[in-house]
Amino acid sequence: MFKKIWMFGLGLFFVFSGKLFAGDPIIGCPLGVEKGKVWLHSTTSYMSADKAYWNEDSTGIPKMTTMPTNWYAKILKSSYRTQLGITNRFSAGMLLTYWDKDISKETWKKKPNGEWFKKPVSYHSFGFGDIWFYGLYKIVKRLPRIEAISIGTGYKLDAADNSLVVHGIGSGARSFRFAFLTHINLIRRMSECSSIWYEYEGKVRHIEVKNDQGQLVEWEKSEWDLGDKYGYNLAIEYELSRHLKVVPKFMGWWKIEDKDKNGETVKNTKFYEHSLGISFQYFPIGTEYDHSKIIAGVKVPISSINSFSAPVVPMFMAMWTF
Repeated sequence: MFKKIWMFGLGLFFVFSGKLFAGDPIIGCPLGVEKGKVWLHSTTSYMSADKAYWNEDSTGIPKMTTMPTNWYAKILKSSYRTQLGITNRFSAGMLLTYWDKDISKETWKKKPNGEWFKKPVSYHSFGFGDIWFYGLYKIVKRLPRIEAISIGTGYKLDAADNSLVVHGIGSGARSFRFAFLTHINLIRRMSECSSIWYEYEGKVRHIEVKNDQGQLVEWEKSEWDLGDKYGYNLAIEYELSRHLKVVPKFMGWWKIEDKDKNGETVKNTKFYEHSLGISFQYFPIGTEYDHSKIIAGVKVPISSINSFSAPVVPMFMAMWTF
């Protein structure tokens, strides 16, 4: 009894103290959760950007440039997941993400006479974004070398408040994701744990904001179609000891351009990021299949066209299964 209470308390500590791990960042790990077990999981990452997607000339094409003087972007992201084993092959759960964004930059605006000017934009916004509900099914389970081949689907509610969506916390749209995941033993002490995924990001709901005169006007991204997004996580796990693994990985995503409410393609909305990462996984008890471990690592973007980019992004993750 004491051991169970200790494990439960330790699990809660890790879950609320804090994604660098194999598998899909929404659907989770290809191994899933065994019948009757509950998986608690948390991930925290922090980015202090040094580059931004920006064009000095209002008529030019934006590119990733070193952030101008007095610009900054400090972004903290913490994800909290719970997953329940329904059967030995099927598990389901939900994922909730907390954001803290401290941003200072400029944006191009147009005066009524058509003249372009730079407008300062500064805000500190924080809160919980949208909620994902997902399910994972193991097509292949524990063959001689194949630990799992799985498929998963996820559905995201547009749960974030309008004031959060306009600051990039939540998309204001309902999304759907499909993932294909594998966990295969390669040679002694070495295995791969990877995923590829597709996501339809959905259409932004109608949102109104206050302009400089205090009047309610339609937000510029209202009813946009955010289009399609694709991604991958390719990881190799090497067992250093019974309780420790090192995991180098290659991960990335890319998205097609948005379309406005009139169906016109929105220029400069095609983004991508490809990164190298490495993490160390510590297993206090059990094995990989028990889903109880602590992970610390970093990712380094090697090619990126995104709103902001940092040279190094540290990450911390903890998961516990009961």
